[in-house]
Amino acid sequence: MTLCISQLAFERNNEPLFHPIDCTVSTSEILQVRGANGCGKSTLLRIFAGYISPEMGTIFWQGKNIFQQRDEYIQQLCYIGHQNGIKLHLTVSENLKLICALANQKIPHSSFKKILHTMQLENIEHTQAIHLSAGQKRRLALARLLLMNTRLWILDEPMTSLDQAGQTLIADLLNQHIAQGGMAVVATHHDLKMTGKMLYLPDANYSVMPACF
Repeated sequence: MTLCISQLAFERNNEPLFHPIDCTVSTSEILQVRGANGCGKSTLLRIFAGYISPEMGTIFWQGKNIFQQRDEYIQQLCYIGHQNGIKLHLTVSENLKLICALANQKIPHSSFKKILHTMQLENIEHTQAIHLSAGQKRRLALARLLLMNTRLWILDEPMTSLDQAGQTLIADLLNQHIAQGGMAVVATHHDLKMTGKMLYLPDANYSVMPACF
């Protein structure tokens, strides 16, 4: 599996938000996006996810333009942005079941319980999301990573609102995903503590870190 970005650029108010970007992310690799606030990290991730069209350049998934195979591409990715995308009036369990229903996913009860345990949500599964802490809401949102069997994860500041234990949990999930042949694009100010080589791309604050085992 390969995600290839070619001469990607975007403008805001007729001014370049970021200069043309060229990079490739392959199986068992993570593309870590870094930069100051307002530099365009979130916009770039939304372009990667196919929600925004770039001013110029192309994104290829398995050699095909993502905007020409949008339905197939979306089935292969899980995007989680700044907003948690949860229903506050639903319980933790109901939110997860809704996510499964919308994705046409059927999760065995034992697997469902395991996900609740892994994301440290099992003791609050019947609690309405509106009563959760910011960190619990973020873990509920990130539970989608385990509910949806996708090859590509696109995550915008996944560590937001998480305590140290929560940050370690997400870093471990990323490591497992990469080790199992997955791919990820992550914008974060946090140190992911992921093993592997760091490669800085010219004239940009983006880096590709191939996983090392």
